[in-house]
Amino acid sequence: MSAITKGKITDIQELTSIAKRIRIKILHMLTQSGSGHTGGSLSAADVAVAIYFSKMKFDPDHPKWEERDRFIMSKGHAAPLLYAIMAEAGYFPEETLDHLRKVESPLQGHPCCKKLPGIEVSTGSLGQGLSVANGMALGLRLDNNPARIFCIMGDGETQEGQVWEAAMTAAHYKIDNLC
Repeated sequence: MSAITKGKITDIQELTSIAKRIRIKILHMLTQSGSGHTGGSLSAADVAVAIYFSKMKFDPDHPKWEERDRFIMSKGHAAPLLYAIMAEAGYFPEETLDHLRKVESPLQGHPCCKKLPGIEVSTGSLGQGLSVANGMALGLRLDNNPARIFCIMGDGETQEGQVWEAAMTAAHYKIDNLC
Protein backbone atom coordinates (compact mmCIF):
# COMPACT_ATOMS: atom_id res chain seq x y z
CA MET A 1 0.00 0.00 0.00
CA SER A 2 1.14 3.53 -0.63
CA ALA A 3 1.18 6.25 2.00
CA ILE A 4 -2.08 7.73 0.80
CA THR A 5 -4.01 4.46 0.74
CA LYS A 6 -2.77 3.21 4.11
CA GLY A 7 -5.55 3.45 6.59
CA LYS A 8 -8.28 2.91 4.01
CA ILE A 9 -9.51 -0.59 4.81
CA THR A 10 -13.28 -0.75 4.37
CA ASP A 11 -13.96 -4.48 4.73
CA ILE A 12 -15.59 -5.07 8.14
CA GLN A 13 -14.25 -8.62 8.37
CA GLU A 14 -10.70 -7.39 7.81
CA LEU A 15 -11.11 -4.66 10.44
CA THR A 16 -12.55 -7.24 12.85
CA SER A 17 -9.55 -9.47 12.23
CA ILE A 18 -7.16 -6.58 12.89
CA ALA A 19 -9.00 -5.72 16.12
CA LYS A 20 -8.66 -9.32 17.28
CA ARG A 21 -4.91 -9.28 16.58
CA ILE A 22 -4.62 -5.97 18.43
CA ARG A 23 -6.35 -7.42 21.51
CA ILE A 24 -4.03 -10.43 21.48
CA LYS A 25 -1.02 -8.11 21.25
CA ILE A 26 -2.31 -6.02 24.15
CA LEU A 27 -2.81 -9.07 26.36
CA HIS A 28 0.62 -10.41 25.40
CA MET A 29 2.30 -7.08 26.23
CA LEU A 30 0.56 -6.73 29.56
CA THR A 31 1.35 -10.32 30.51
CA GLN A 32 5.01 -9.89 29.51
CA SER A 33 5.39 -6.64 31.44
CA GLY A 34 3.44 -7.78 34.47
CA SER A 35 1.62 -4.46 34.69
CA GLY A 36 -0.56 -2.07 32.76
CA HIS A 37 -4.17 -1.09 32.22
CA THR A 38 -6.03 -3.94 30.55
CA GLY A 39 -9.53 -2.45 30.52
CA GLY A 40 -8.56 0.94 29.16
CA SER A 41 -6.64 -0.63 26.29
CA LEU A 42 -9.14 -3.34 25.37
CA SER A 43 -12.21 -1.10 25.66
CA ALA A 44 -11.12 1.20 22.85
CA ALA A 45 -9.66 -1.42 20.49
CA ASP A 46 -12.56 -1.54 18.02
CA VAL A 47 -12.93 2.21 17.66
CA ALA A 48 -9.17 2.78 17.47
CA VAL A 49 -8.76 0.13 14.77
CA ALA A 50 -11.68 1.57 12.79
CA ILE A 51 -10.19 5.06 12.96
CA TYR A 52 -6.59 4.14 12.30
CA PHE A 53 -7.09 1.57 9.57
CA SER A 54 -10.21 2.84 7.77
CA LYS A 55 -10.10 6.62 8.11
CA MET A 56 -6.59 7.90 8.71
CA LYS A 57 -3.91 8.90 6.22
CA PHE A 58 -0.47 7.89 7.51
CA ASP A 59 2.88 6.55 6.38
CA PRO A 60 5.05 4.67 8.90
CA ASP A 61 8.08 5.20 6.66
CA HIS A 62 7.54 8.96 6.87
CA PRO A 63 6.05 9.60 10.35
CA LYS A 64 6.47 13.39 10.00
CA TRP A 65 4.74 13.59 6.60
CA GLU A 66 3.00 16.97 6.69
CA GLU A 67 -0.40 15.81 5.39
CA ARG A 68 -0.68 12.80 7.68
CA ASP A 69 -3.67 12.59 9.97
CA ARG A 70 -2.77 12.75 13.66
CA PHE A 71 -3.93 10.32 16.34
CA ILE A 72 -3.98 11.35 19.99
CA MET A 73 -4.53 8.72 22.66
CA SER A 74 -5.68 11.14 25.34
CA LYS A 75 -6.09 8.41 27.93
CA GLY A 76 -2.38 7.70 28.13
CA HIS A 77 -2.84 4.60 30.26
CA ALA A 78 -4.16 2.91 27.08
CA ALA A 79 -0.65 3.09 25.63
CA PRO A 80 -0.58 -0.69 24.98
CA LEU A 81 -3.45 -0.19 22.52
CA LEU A 82 -1.58 2.58 20.73
CA TYR A 83 1.62 0.53 20.59
CA ALA A 84 -0.19 -2.55 19.26
CA ILE A 85 -1.81 -0.46 16.53
CA MET A 86 1.49 1.17 15.62
CA ALA A 87 3.21 -2.22 15.34
CA GLU A 88 0.34 -3.54 13.21
CA ALA A 89 0.62 -0.44 11.00
CA GLY A 90 4.36 -0.97 10.52
CA TYR A 91 5.90 1.80 12.61
CA PHE A 92 8.23 -0.68 14.32
CA PRO A 93 8.82 -4.45 14.45
CA GLU A 94 6.25 -6.43 16.41
CA GLU A 95 9.02 -7.89 18.62
CA THR A 96 9.41 -4.43 20.16
CA LEU A 97 6.09 -5.00 21.92
CA ASP A 98 7.90 -7.47 24.21
CA HIS A 99 9.64 -4.51 25.84
CA LEU A 100 6.62 -2.65 27.22
CA ARG A 101 7.49 -0.78 30.43
CA LYS A 102 11.12 -1.95 30.40
CA VAL A 103 13.95 0.44 31.27
CA GLU A 104 15.28 2.14 28.12
CA SER A 105 12.34 0.85 26.03
CA PRO A 106 10.52 3.35 23.81
CA LEU A 107 7.28 1.67 24.96
CA GLN A 108 6.70 3.28 28.32
CA GLY A 109 3.56 3.13 30.48
CA HIS A 110 2.28 6.30 28.81
CA PRO A 111 3.04 7.38 25.23
CA CYS A 112 6.10 9.60 24.82
CA CYS A 113 6.54 11.45 21.53
CA LYS A 114 10.29 11.82 22.12
CA LYS A 115 10.82 8.06 22.32
CA LEU A 116 8.83 6.73 19.38
CA PRO A 117 8.22 8.19 15.89
CA GLY A 118 4.52 8.18 15.07
CA ILE A 119 3.39 9.27 18.52
CA GLU A 120 2.14 12.81 18.08
CA VAL A 121 1.74 13.83 21.72
CA SER A 122 2.96 12.57 25.07
CA THR A 123 -0.10 11.89 27.20
CA GLY A 124 -0.80 10.81 30.72
CA SER A 125 -2.58 13.56 32.62
CA LEU A 126 -6.24 12.90 31.99
CA GLY A 127 -8.18 15.62 30.21
CA GLN A 128 -5.38 17.28 28.26
CA GLY A 129 -5.64 15.41 24.96
CA LEU A 130 -8.65 17.29 23.61
CA SER A 131 -7.06 20.66 24.33
CA VAL A 132 -3.89 19.58 22.53
CA ALA A 133 -6.00 18.24 19.65
CA ASN A 134 -7.76 21.61 19.38
CA GLY A 135 -4.45 23.42 19.12
CA MET A 136 -3.11 21.02 16.53
CA ALA A 137 -6.32 21.22 14.48
CA LEU A 138 -6.31 25.02 14.53
CA GLY A 139 -2.64 25.05 13.53
CA LEU A 140 -3.35 22.77 10.59
CA ARG A 141 -6.24 25.00 9.56
CA LEU A 142 -4.00 28.08 9.64
CA ASP A 143 -1.47 26.24 7.46
CA ASN A 144 -4.21 25.17 5.00
CA ASN A 145 -3.20 21.58 5.72
CA PRO A 146 -6.00 19.06 4.98
CA ALA A 147 -4.87 16.66 7.74
CA ARG A 148 -7.29 15.73 10.51
CA ILE A 149 -6.83 15.14 14.22
CA PHE A 150 -8.38 12.04 15.80
CA CYS A 151 -8.58 12.03 19.59
CA ILE A 152 -9.66 9.09 21.75
CA MET A 153 -10.61 9.95 25.30
CA GLY A 154 -11.54 7.87 28.31
CA ASP A 155 -14.70 8.16 30.36
CA GLY A 156 -12.83 9.47 33.41
CA GLU A 157 -11.59 12.44 31.43
CA THR A 158 -15.07 13.83 31.05
CA GLN A 159 -14.91 14.76 34.74
CA GLU A 160 -12.14 17.27 34.01
CA GLY A 161 -13.16 20.89 33.50
CA GLN A 162 -10.47 21.28 30.88
CA VAL A 163 -12.29 18.78 28.65
CA TRP A 164 -15.48 20.82 28.68
CA GLU A 165 -13.56 24.02 28.02
CA ALA A 166 -11.88 22.29 25.08
CA ALA A 167 -15.23 21.05 23.76
CA MET A 168 -16.68 24.56 23.96
CA THR A 169 -13.58 25.94 22.23
CA ALA A 170 -13.91 23.41 19.40
CA ALA A 171 -17.53 24.44 18.89
CA HIS A 172 -16.80 28.16 19.16
CA TYR A 173 -14.02 28.05 16.56
CA LYS A 174 -15.87 25.52 14.39
CA ILE A 175 -12.91 23.15 14.39
CA ASP A 176 -14.04 20.80 11.65
CA ASN A 177 -10.81 18.84 11.22
CA LEU A 178 -11.04 17.45 14.76
CA CYS A 179 -12.59 13.99 14.89
